[in-house]
Amino acid sequence: MSFKYTSKVLAFGAIILGASICTFAILLTLAGLASAAPAKLEAGGIAQQPNLPVPDVSQIPNNQGSSDENRDPWLGGDFELGILGGGATSIYRDGKNARAFVLPVISYDAERLHIGLDELRVTAWKNDKFSISAIGSLRTKPFEAGDGPYLAGMKDRDTAFEAGLSFTAMTGPGEIQVSSLFDVSSVHHGQQVDVSYQQSTEIGAVNVAWGGGLTWQSEDLTDYMVGVRRNEVRSDRKFYAPDTAFIPHLDVVVSYPLYERVTLVGNAGVQYLPAAYHDSPIVDKDYLVSFALGALYSF
Repeated sequence: MSFKYTSKVLAFGAIILGASICTFAILLTLAGLASAAPAKLEAGGIAQQPNLPVPDVSQIPNNQGSSDENRDPWLGGDFELGILGGGATSIYRDGKNARAFVLPVISYDAERLHIGLDELRVTAWKNDKFSISAIGSLRTKPFEAGDGPYLAGMKDRDTAFEAGLSFTAMTGPGEIQVSSLFDVSSVHHGQQVDVSYQQSTEIGAVNVAWGGGLTWQSEDLTDYMVGVRRNEVRSDRKFYAPDTAFIPHLDVVVSYPLYERVTLVGNAGVQYLPAAYHDSPIVDKDYLVSFALGALYSF
């Protein structure tokens, strides 16, 4: 059985697993087994890491100044500006244990539309419990040959644009989301499927959104991330063609409304890298930890 055939089987398996979880959630909801009315999550989005170690800003709660239910679901939204700064461990053998970053936040959020530097999301259908959205996002290059002496001679990866679909189901106090992304820019030709659960909790004025899940990546995507091509081989860096990867992840976003339209936010996440990653000769860690702090202004 070829690797590509195996990757397709695993992709469909991940989709079937996610659909099964969501079907179970739907049955629970329809049967009325969730006794409490579910609170709408302020956190959303999909896990795209390991990648450039910055948080997915679509997971950050939006401190909108108005909750008018009569607002247009497409054009009645809010703009958001802000800045996030933080750091993350580096998984590559580049002599650096961590990287720092500063990330601008620019986005527009309406009930059915999100446009931002982090993600494009168009919700085509929704009701009180379920929604289906078209999504798109950039996957920034994972490394550059100039990042360190061990990566010298590696071919720089290009930034990719990925698009796909997302299905969400509210169940009990949380939300189950199944998302699938495909490379539409012909950079890595890979795909990714993520199945995750998220829940938010109010502690006084502080909102804590936490969750976790499992991300599947095709072998084309893992090769883009950690593979060593034949023209990149040298005496201390062997050829490496990784298999598909399953990546568990945990995430938390904390927000505090400082003023009516200003929100302080914090984001932290951890991902456990499988053998497909840490067996690579250019990788020296089997986990990735990231965090960010910042402020957002909505208007």
